[in-house]
Amino acid sequence: MIFDRRRYGKDNYVYLLAEGEEAALVDPGDPDVALRLASAHGIRPRFVLHTHGHFDHTGGSAEVVRVLKAVVYGSAADASFYPPDIDVAGQGELELGTLRVRVHEVPGHTPGSLLFEWRGLLFTGDTLFWGGCGNCRHGGDPSRLAQSFLSVIGPLDDDLRVHPGHDYAEANLPFALDLEPSNEEAHVRLGAVRSARGRGEEPPAPALGDERRANPFLHPGALIPALARRGHACRDAREAFLALRSLRDVFRGAS
Repeated sequence: MIFDRRRYGKDNYVYLLAEGEEAALVDPGDPDVALRLASAHGIRPRFVLHTHGHFDHTGGSAEVVRVLKAVVYGSAADASFYPPDIDVAGQGELELGTLRVRVHEVPGHTPGSLLFEWRGLLFTGDTLFWGGCGNCRHGGDPSRLAQSFLSVIGPLDDDLRVHPGHDYAEANLPFALDLEPSNEEAHVRLGAVRSARGRGEEPPAPALGDERRANPFLHPGALIPALARRGHACRDAREAFLALRSLRDVFRGAS
């Protein structure tokens, strides 16, 4: 088994998954970075997985496909951005040779947003970030995103390690702490991220259980009193999620 990641651009991540004779690249937005990552491990991935269709995640896929003759898996609901070779909608699990990858459909950031789960790792694209969630400004739907968080992400295993499409932790966690100044997990996480930055390292991926405590979008119902003090009267977790997304859109450093 091989797992590795590389940063490209300012804050994007591409991921490499390999097991036995098979390998996949997740969101190869930069073809040079993605191909170097595979080459560093002496691997020629036959599969590309798209968490969603936005160009900063899929812009390198055509070149990766040309070089590696790989097959692209994603949601046809995002075909207007990048049409996948294989539509994974309705497939709970992909059998990619020796790779077994679970698929969770999480529309909201885009109509076809997906999470991929493999060997205790959760690849969340632009749906779930460290300390935050994806915006809905480019073809998204906040109501569908709320439903994805509450109904799909909510029941997932606490032990899964969260690997997002971007590192927005230093922008998102101050928003979390602005809402919950005493949130110890958010304080610890922000400190860990800044410490990693100081060492020139990538931040460690948190367990989903820890992320639930730090990330306001994963416990919106608990924030109903705090939101009411800010003029957002919410009757339930769904309304609280939507209020949080609205506040995050105007918070400094919004992402």
